[in-house]
Amino acid sequence: MIRRLVCTVALTGLCVAGLAATAAAQLEPNLGALTEENAKGYLGPLTGALSTTMNSAVFHSGYVPKTGLNFEIGAHVMGMTFDDEDRLYVPANPPGYEDIDDVDAPTVIGDTKSVTVVGNAQQEITYPGGFDIENFTVAAPQLMIGSVAGTRAVVRWVSFDLGDTDLGKFSLWGVGAQHSITQYFQNAPVDVAVGFLYQQFKIGDDDLLDANMFHVNVTGSKRFGVLEPYVGLGLDSFSLKTKYDTDSSPDEEDLFEVEFDNETNEHITLGVRASLAFVMAHAEFNMAAETGVAVGLSFGTSGGQAQ
Repeated sequence: MIRRLVCTVALTGLCVAGLAATAAAQLEPNLGALTEENAKGYLGPLTGALSTTMNSAVFHSGYVPKTGLNFEIGAHVMGMTFDDEDRLYVPANPPGYEDIDDVDAPTVIGDTKSVTVVGNAQQEITYPGGFDIENFTVAAPQLMIGSVAGTRAVVRWVSFDLGDTDLGKFSLWGVGAQHSITQYFQNAPVDVAVGFLYQQFKIGDDDLLDANMFHVNVTGSKRFGVLEPYVGLGLDSFSLKTKYDTDSSPDEEDLFEVEFDNETNEHITLGVRASLAFVMAHAEFNMAAETGVAVGLSFGTSGGQAQ
């Protein structure tokens, strides 16, 4: 069992690192050709995608044992599909470029071809292409361990060196907790718990992309044999910053920093978990900043189940 678990988590981490290295290798030079306002338009689709996926697949049950040693460790995969309107944005004219008609330029998920426009004084500007991405998927290992006074801890962590891309590290870490509400009521018809998770996602030693996420959630569930349907109601908070060299300022000590406005979105989760001996699997549908799905496989023991 331990060998299978290690392989699962390792493969998950390698997938994440590989995707990050591939995209990030070209991302910084693409951003370097953009002003602050246009960088926000270019990266705009990533805010909803990261907020939805990274704040999914956290809590899969409303049952938290009151006391005793229990744990779940495994890997979760969260994904969503972009809409066609996410593939383009209307860039603002940079300083010194006047009378350029509105043009549609590709976002980070749009067409790989760049767009070049010319102003009335033969001023030329090129907007970089995207990566032609239709689906966005993130994978993360997760540990849940408890319980003390009906409370258990939640931890997510993965870190990889992106190697020859010269972009430093990809890292994700998160910490949170889930607390049983059912323990305060006798003969409750369902199990209910409240939880939260704070996460940070980074690419690059100089924080090329730096995202911070906070998810708070109330989960209700009821077990029927090996199956346990669950519903989650919560809120997501998301912020994103990027630092990069511009074409006009390639000095590493003078990085261009763009900070996106904080976003808060409601998050509704509908899912089902299956438990058999020491193996647990779940699948869920999420409605948040975007709509998405998630699946996961864990090993461990939940410490029993309230009936």
